[in-house]
Amino acid sequence: MSVTDMVHFKMMSLVHETLYGLFRDPYEALEAAGLRQGQDVLEVGCGPGFFTVPAAKVVGETGSVCALDISPAAVKRVRQKVEEAGVTNVTTRLANAAETGLAEQSFDLVFVFGFRRNAGHMEGILAETHRLLRPKGILATEGRLFGSSELFRLTKQGGRILQFERA
Repeated sequence: MSVTDMVHFKMMSLVHETLYGLFRDPYEALEAAGLRQGQDVLEVGCGPGFFTVPAAKVVGETGSVCALDISPAAVKRVRQKVEEAGVTNVTTRLANAAETGLAEQSFDLVFVFGFRRNAGHMEGILAETHRLLRPKGILATEGRLFGSSELFRLTKQGGRILQFERA
């Protein structure tokens, strides 16, 4: 990991782990996204894990959360948080969101919060998300969906959180 990447991650962690929690309730965002008990969920661009442990608690022991990020520092930090919280239904994955290596139709819901601004070109990520979602799966984003509207259609909006179904 480059020095620039490490500095970026540390700044993002500072915001997420200290300031973000003062203004944002992760449970409200996850509820608006459609997370429910028993779901298998993918968190794209988990960063330092602001939503990861709350998501694991929402889906409960019968569900699972896969926290994915391209940053080794992010994955390491999420693993620490998961261990500290004592949740057992979270896996972490170091991968590019456009090429996850995960099995097709593995998830009931994929959420992408605060990530799209950093992602650049979203077409590959949307195609991969479409591949990973089960037929009735939901893609939840923070803000509007960038990229192909051919793959997803808007079904619900809850404040800043939008839900899309596979088209």
